[in-house]
Amino acid sequence: MQRTGLVLTLLGTLVLGAIFLPNTVVAQEGTSQPTAITHIVRPGENLWTISRQYGVSVDAIAAANNINDVNIVVVGSQLIIPNGPVNNPPQQDETPTPTPSDIITHIVQPGENLFRIAQRYGTTIQEIIRLNNLSDPNGIYVGQELIISGMPISTATPTAVIETPAATEEVITTPTPTPIEETTPTPATIDDSLTADFGFGYGVEVSIIDLDSNAVVNRLNELGVDWVKHTIDWGRYETTQGEIDFNEIDEIVTTLESTNANILLTVIGTPVWARVNAEDMGSAPQNYNAYANFVGALAERYGNRVAAYEVWSQPNLAQFWGGKPLNGTEYVNLLQVSYTAIKAVNPEAVVVSAGLAPTGGDGVNAINDLDYLRQMYAAGLAAVSDAIGAHPYGFANPPDSTCCQNDPEIDQFNNHPSFFFLDTLNNYRTIMEENNDAETLIWVTEFGWGSNENFPVAPPPGFEFVTLVTLDEQAIYLERAFAIGKSLGYVGPMFAWNLNFCQVYPVENYQCFWSMLDPVGNPRPIFNIFSQIEK
Repeated sequence: MQRTGLVLTLLGTLVLGAIFLPNTVVAQEGTSQPTAITHIVRPGENLWTISRQYGVSVDAIAAANNINDVNIVVVGSQLIIPNGPVNNPPQQDETPTPTPSDIITHIVQPGENLFRIAQRYGTTIQEIIRLNNLSDPNGIYVGQELIISGMPISTATPTAVIETPAATEEVITTPTPTPIEETTPTPATIDDSLTADFGFGYGVEVSIIDLDSNAVVNRLNELGVDWVKHTIDWGRYETTQGEIDFNEIDEIVTTLESTNANILLTVIGTPVWARVNAEDMGSAPQNYNAYANFVGALAERYGNRVAAYEVWSQPNLAQFWGGKPLNGTEYVNLLQVSYTAIKAVNPEAVVVSAGLAPTGGDGVNAINDLDYLRQMYAAGLAAVSDAIGAHPYGFANPPDSTCCQNDPEIDQFNNHPSFFFLDTLNNYRTIMEENNDAETLIWVTEFGWGSNENFPVAPPPGFEFVTLVTLDEQAIYLERAFAIGKSLGYVGPMFAWNLNFCQVYPVENYQCFWSMLDPVGNPRPIFNIFSQIEK
């Protein structure tokens, strides 16, 4: 299997925060400092966003309402908000808030697609298609009027609080990011139907090829993740054009769905017949429609069994985009035809743009991921993606750190924002805000910290930073990174990289340093910590 993982060239990023106005609240009559407030749950809310709105802890709200599972709240239910600091809840609109059964007319805005419109109003793509008799779900246009049955999750315009540092061509000094308060849906679980949107979730990347699938499932169940990701090597399964061998992919999907986790498939790896240069294993597809046909076939075969598809990985590196111009416009050409192919057979599938390698760039071997992301937006990214992929690796820097507050004990891999987990996330968010794409979530399709502690090997050149991270730090950093991602409000599912690559590759391979299981399948400290996180 071809892997992308981490990369040798690494540098680059910016910062921002967006604060969304809280949703409508119905307060009990009384004094200006009531002992309790009644809050009606709106679509897309969860206990965390509600607790942030009122300055009351999640536990306090759960206790006041006898809630056993803090991850589940029902839209339309009334919650008692116990006495505590209140962040000036907004006054109700003079016009009544529409109920889910009301009919709303929505005018399509630049960058919108049916997925995002459905997400905004708490409805489904299929329902919008039905109400508007749409024959082509990808053919909506700016200014078009759509009939919507539902109510918007938020009609307030987000107020961005942005601190933009003076930037040079390569190095950007990043201030401490402003905390984010945003309406984030609770993670969904696939049953017989796929929900229209997903909020924050705990995920992990795994491989089951040539391994004991039952053992892998047992480990995934121990982790209790919401999401699981598997890379699908196109070149492995379509060695002859038009002849796809689904047998192994069927086994992968069947195995993963037995965990009851949502599935993300990352599709990469060009077959020899489809390469620009047949000898280049990292070649981009010569014909983007060939790749689109493959991912479309996956989406048609697996339907709602697979929740999401990531289209390629790290295309800002020549290592994974050989033979084609290295720029964001070129990648969006691939994304556009792939998006159309997937949505044509499964409009509910989530299409995630490729996670980029956090890196500087010379324009030949790599392009700075921030520059590349801006190029993607200029080429129309917003209209052909449902989520923005990111790979915010932290190298040897704690997830709370921002550039360039250097630890005196670490004298490398810390002189640029691209080496910092939090900087990468906030810098992507800044670019999304700049392109009026604030309603879209960042999906962290790879992240983590590597450590070679207790491994009898030295890391390969470019990966020396794994010697600076202990096994305990690796575990602590992962736990904290999940907590940070959840708190930001603009992050969707996060996929820790990786569960078991030490069982796939020799210990000398750099991918083993990130593995949660050792070469014989025993847990490293990071596995134990991850399994203990309340999800």
